[in-house]
Amino acid sequence: MLRTVLLPVDFSDDNALILEFAKGLSALGIRRVVLGHVVEVSGTEGPVISRRVDEARTAICAMAPGLEGAGLVVEVRVVTGDPVEELGALAAAGGVDALVYGSHAKSVMDQLLAGSVSERLLRDATVPHLVVRYDLLRTKKEPASLLKHFGDKVVMPTDFSLSASRAFACALDLPKGALKHAFLLHAVDPGLAGEKLRRTEEGAEFQLKNLQAMCAQKGVNASPTIRRENPVPAVLDEIRDRGATGVVAGTRGRNAVQEMLLGSVSMTLLRQAGCPVLIVP
Repeated sequence: MLRTVLLPVDFSDDNALILEFAKGLSALGIRRVVLGHVVEVSGTEGPVISRRVDEARTAICAMAPGLEGAGLVVEVRVVTGDPVEELGALAAAGGVDALVYGSHAKSVMDQLLAGSVSERLLRDATVPHLVVRYDLLRTKKEPASLLKHFGDKVVMPTDFSLSASRAFACALDLPKGALKHAFLLHAVDPGLAGEKLRRTEEGAEFQLKNLQAMCAQKGVNASPTIRRENPVPAVLDEIRDRGATGVVAGTRGRNAVQEMLLGSVSMTLLRQAGCPVLIVP
């Protein structure tokens, strides 16, 4: 169960948006938020580093009351070094169950040329990541409402792999009543035909019905769906058609070059999903 999350703070113009979003975390059973910031110190002298750390800690402490007012326990951590490496270390040291952050939805080519902290974080993930696009947050008067309604209509894509099974288990582990309706999605290769297509769909139907039964045991309504599409468009179409309020998906951690060649559902969701996404490694 998700109880403690790490929320990276970078003092960008979008930082206030993700803090407002985080005020809804208690709806998913989260009780504690670690606000983490990494001070980059390459080529910087000791006294300057110390001052920057103190300034960052003071600024972040000023952010805590808003989250505390939303019923969350807040801890502030400021470290130095590479953002991705140190945030990963913070998560490991702080007993964190998930990371929460926003995505600027960079394209694959942007990422290859300029890099993306959010996407680097996702590839190195050892715990679930709850991600939302900043441009989506800007459309909401109350960004926290996205989390308060996250479980209303959740799309859960599965290829029946171990990664997908972990994502499914994570979704069912949300607090009772948080997950209201799950849309269980499997994408079938659109190039299949005849007997091979029939056997593939029958096998998928059997496995989806098993997942549906597991949802029922948890008191969650579930609707199984098979789409004859490639995985990426299948998931995006399902999100749109269902008016999804959330997505829970697994990831296999492809690197940027593999993604450019093969595609990646999790990375596409990071950039294009019209709702928050919980990605489970």
